[in-house]
Amino acid sequence: MSYGLVDGKVVSPEGCELNVAHHCNLGCASCSHLSPVFRRSLIATKTAARDLSLLARSFRARFVKVLGGEPLLHPELVPLLNLVRDSGIAPHTTVCTNGLLLPRMRDDFWAAVDEVEISVYPDRELPEEKMAGVRAYADKHGVRLTLAYYSHFRYSYAERGTGDDGLVRHIYDTCQIAHVWRCHTLYEGHFFKCPQSVFLPQVLEGAGDPMADGLRLSDAPDFPERLLAYLRSPEPLRACRNCLGSAGMRMPHQQRNRRNFRELQDHTTEELTDRQYLRLLDERPNADDGCAVGDRDAWRERLAEQPPAAVAASGHTGADRPAESDESGRRAQSARYAQGKRF
Repeated sequence: MSYGLVDGKVVSPEGCELNVAHHCNLGCASCSHLSPVFRRSLIATKTAARDLSLLARSFRARFVKVLGGEPLLHPELVPLLNLVRDSGIAPHTTVCTNGLLLPRMRDDFWAAVDEVEISVYPDRELPEEKMAGVRAYADKHGVRLTLAYYSHFRYSYAERGTGDDGLVRHIYDTCQIAHVWRCHTLYEGHFFKCPQSVFLPQVLEGAGDPMADGLRLSDAPDFPERLLAYLRSPEPLRACRNCLGSAGMRMPHQQRNRRNFRELQDHTTEELTDRQYLRLLDERPNADDGCAVGDRDAWRERLAEQPPAAVAASGHTGADRPAESDESGRRAQSARYAQGKRF
């Protein structure tokens, strides 16, 4: 299903993302939002209100995802969630979180969301008694809980990038983030095709104008047509020179700090591209990326096969390939990125 123009608004078959906190309480290796690099950084409620109101005049989606960084770090998260709902951009609001702060959330939070998507990482799982409390709040308010258990990541970008136009286009054309999951991002008065095009220019030296890949929001009569043309454009973005799209090498999960987060990515695009998976994406655009499963037991089996202690030696050899036949992984991937299709 593609984009359309209905009653003067662009209609997306997927959603829109609002990053409310750019920093995080974890430091996941190769975080696609580069959260470990950012110091404490929160969206202003006034900015969110302005951007949501302006976008709502020209855009409709199936859901809005509120995320980060770690969104639960925002002290005004509930008012922000209410702004999302009141904007009318979408009938469904999802909060994406690592879940560690969920036990602090009370009735006002749970009343403001439709779904909470939890990414569970090795050695960062909530104790069962706390998770029971989270489930109780969700049940009380009719909120859907979706859990994705991560054992791996894919490199999200390469510090040194590439000058190969063909490779850039191949990565862009097969990018699930932009074309399958459509993780379009609302940021500082602009609409972006993907979060990487928001955050990479803010980190990489010589990347130029950080807003260059976005479209400035406007209430001009022709804005819906310009937004539709932007979303349908086949041209790679500037950030695609460094972004690996969906085709980065897969590595076991690990935590990094601000000082050494970028070291893993200090390579060229050619070095960090998983060519085998890139070819698979040509054939199956929605292929499982092999990073997460929806079943806790299957997750523990994966972790047992390659314990976290082995992570440091894994490097970027590409020897670790996705489990292409893993049905649990496909279900987890669908849960992570196709919210709004089940309500």
